[in-house]
Amino acid sequence: MPRSPGSRLTRKRVAAGLALLLAAGVAVGAALSWHFSSIVVVPHHSHWAPNAEVVDVGPRSVTLGRNEATSRPGVYDIAWEGGSAQVGAVAMMDDDTVTRRLSRLRGYLLPGMDVELGDEAYNGDPREALGLPYRDLAIRGELGPLPAWLVPSRAGGRNTAGARTWAIVVHGHNGDRQNGLKLVPALHRLGLPALLASYRNDLGAPESPDGHHHLGLTEWRDVDAAARYALRHGARRLVLVGFSMGGAIVGRFMAESVRADRVAALVLDAPVVDWRETLEFNATQMGLPELAALPLRWAIDARVEIDWEALDYESHLEDFDLPILLFQGAEDDLVPKQPSEELAEALPESIDYFEVPEADHVQAWNVNPPLYERRLGAFLAAALGRRAGTAGAARSTKKGRP
Repeated sequence: MPRSPGSRLTRKRVAAGLALLLAAGVAVGAALSWHFSSIVVVPHHSHWAPNAEVVDVGPRSVTLGRNEATSRPGVYDIAWEGGSAQVGAVAMMDDDTVTRRLSRLRGYLLPGMDVELGDEAYNGDPREALGLPYRDLAIRGELGPLPAWLVPSRAGGRNTAGARTWAIVVHGHNGDRQNGLKLVPALHRLGLPALLASYRNDLGAPESPDGHHHLGLTEWRDVDAAARYALRHGARRLVLVGFSMGGAIVGRFMAESVRADRVAALVLDAPVVDWRETLEFNATQMGLPELAALPLRWAIDARVEIDWEALDYESHLEDFDLPILLFQGAEDDLVPKQPSEELAEALPESIDYFEVPEADHVQAWNVNPPLYERRLGAFLAAALGRRAGTAGAARSTKKGRP
């Protein structure tokens, strides 16, 4: 029986409606992908995000509303508009509140205020935050001067190479030099000068030509400038410390820099080992399938032309034939732990891997500073002693020397 003209018209309308819905879905998907690509590649420096409310303030304590962040063990910072403080061990906790030790108060803290509890632990420059002398530097980079802090070594430190080995600390995505302050006291005790570096698109640093992050593909050149400065001012060997995206930057440095042969050891904290897996992980954290990361990668590619293979550590394992200390938070909700686990399995002779219970992103130090620093000290003592006079010999023919 032939279909009526009305049924044909209905089918056409349904088809047209489905096409419109599909087009709308594609448009919405493209808009969302572009939006999330901006979070990844566009620098953001005003990212204060309150995650706790102050319930009460005592002479040496603060009571916060209880949530997953405020109830974690360890040492953290809290920040608010116009102030900051350090919060320490949990003194008391009930169903609704958490009371913690309060110190290093700067500004006024009152009940009812919204604060952000974060992983920095220290605020200010090295003298303000730690009471340590330091030098403000402007390191010459390919795009212009790069601000840095240099904290000199402590005389009599336990570093057998003395001040000839420098640590260069590389912060993460949209971070700053303060992120590395929590490691400076341990490095200072070990006798390593600490160079807290910045890179393109940081506050006070030059912008990249397109104004975007390149996820390590270009930022490594600014770490290379810091390495060149260190080697020209007394360093013979280097220890590179990379937090989060700083780990991706360190990875590209090891693959690209002519100074990679001067690196005696790496310390990686929640590193982005593979950007593709990191984007897929973040998609699943938002309740989406891993495939949702694919249009996001396309949007990023359209803006900065990323070589995803180059940003995967496992694509150039030959560049990591040196001692590596790798920390990963067990509860990291930003960078997945699986790529770090797989890297440790691929390089069992090189990597000391520690998964830290209760630690969120770059909080391995925060949840237990003494344990973290003992592991760091033991690793550096072994790595620097083991490689004295031989650092990078296997790579010197490939990379050359400065």
